[in-house]
Amino acid sequence: MNEKSDDEALVGFLRSRGHSDEEIEMIVKKLAEHDSAEMRASVFDSLDGGSFDLDKLINEALGRDE
Repeated sequence: MNEKSDDEALVGFLRSRGHSDEEIEMIVKKLAEHDSAEMRASVFDSLDGGSFDLDKLINEALGRDE
């Protein structure tokens, strides 16, 4: 699934459980915070394990050729 259809499915699920639009907005925001924290933890785990090249990411972000 793509991100938009995932979001639509989540909203539909939450509506089917009787949540208001305000509650859904709060739940989606909290889920995004959780996802961000999990992604950050995963990146640091990958760095520690040597499977993630931080220098490559930095160079790409700064528009530098390797």
